[in-house]
Amino acid sequence: MTAPRAPAARVRVGPGLVRAWWADGRGLSARAVDQLAAGALGPRERLRYDAVHDPVGRAEFVLARFLLRTALGRALGRPPTRVPLAVDAAGRPWVAGAPGVDVSVAHAAGLVAVAVGTGLAPRTRIGVDVEEVRAVPRADALAGRLFSPAERARLDAAAGPAGDRLWLDIWTRREAYVKALGTGVRAMAGAPDQGVGHLWQPLRLPRGFTGGLVVVDRDPHRGPGSGS
Repeated sequence: MTAPRAPAARVRVGPGLVRAWWADGRGLSARAVDQLAAGALGPRERLRYDAVHDPVGRAEFVLARFLLRTALGRALGRPPTRVPLAVDAAGRPWVAGAPGVDVSVAHAAGLVAVAVGTGLAPRTRIGVDVEEVRAVPRADALAGRLFSPAERARLDAAAGPAGDRLWLDIWTRREAYVKALGTGVRAMAGAPDQGVGHLWQPLRLPRGFTGGLVVVDRDPHRGPGSGS
């Protein structure tokens, strides 16, 4: 069985290319998810899958691995099940023995997004994040701790649904940034403002979701590329 996917972003980064896709697992039956798992998961991934009992969480995990393996299989010229996908100590996926390749995964409320970079220069990292558009509890307090003064000023000028969407746009950019660096959400307050030291590309997602892709070039002599 296969799962539908849709393109979310395409970004040129120096000699490399970063692509992102999304897939919606909210309509998948438990049987369909199990069928995807049978063809998309390796032995260790299967153990993780079997340990998840929440239906939405199971669908998100399988779809993320399916999208990653499908995209990486095409990029590396091998069957998806032969892609050497691994996870580091922080839970960040990576591809063994594939220099110039970086990946990132995000999920929210059944929607999954993955980003795959190929041909990347050394020290170039990518991160992706998505969120369901909604009012966030304690949004003002979180913004006071994690967002910059310029971002808080933008939020002060917005209200209602537009303010909720702006808050989530800022959050997803910051979370994608720390995911690219592998530092985790606790480092989100230290992320720079938009466009400073990184490229930010909003994702094309279904209605009711927002998110984006961040490319960080940690080589001070190079800069990120442009989106399309």
